[in-house]
Amino acid sequence: MTMLSLVGSLADNKAALGRRYGEWAVSAPTLESAVAAAAMAQDELGHARSTYPVLKQLGAADPEIDAGRRLPILDEELPDWTTFIAVNLVVDGVLTAFVEASTDSALEPLAQRARKILQEEGSHRVHAEAWTRRLLRQEDSELPARIAEVWEQAARWLGPADDPGFASAVADGYVASGPAELRAAVAGRIGALTGIELSEPADFTGWDPDRRR
Repeated sequence: MTMLSLVGSLADNKAALGRRYGEWAVSAPTLESAVAAAAMAQDELGHARSTYPVLKQLGAADPEIDAGRRLPILDEELPDWTTFIAVNLVVDGVLTAFVEASTDSALEPLAQRARKILQEEGSHRVHAEAWTRRLLRQEDSELPARIAEVWEQAARWLGPADDPGFASAVADGYVASGPAELRAAVAGRIGALTGIELSEPADFTGWDPDRRR
């Protein structure tokens, strides 16, 4: 079931983001960013904890917690601060786009959690965008390349544009928009901020609909 994989993977990715953010809480380039990384880590872990119970509402008898349904970029520690910001901007942005599209979900437990998550995600976006502007001002910034690399993974998380399971989720009122529309919204926002053109992924060969990677 598409919603089962989406919600399960959302929770796994939130848990993984929490760990990856937390690892930078003592090594960020500024004290303010270290504090922000710690706060965002706490937020993401809380989002994961509150999302896993929704799986029961979707028919999972024994919901698996952290079942490996996260993006590959989150499997290991983020190698540098530039990658941290690319993940903050792109991965957090894609997940938040799905959450935003779920605020009026017919699945009320998901809608309730989505509205709460959005209240906390605003500060994550502010942090990502401020650091994106700062890093792009640097000569020979590596951020554009990192954003493109992370987008290759994050954009595929939503699945193919013609995924029938996602189309059914939209038709049933579980989520307001389909994969292509959600991707376009995130790509448009990032493009307006950075000038980087992020395209719709064309090749889903080997993509796992259960793990969403």
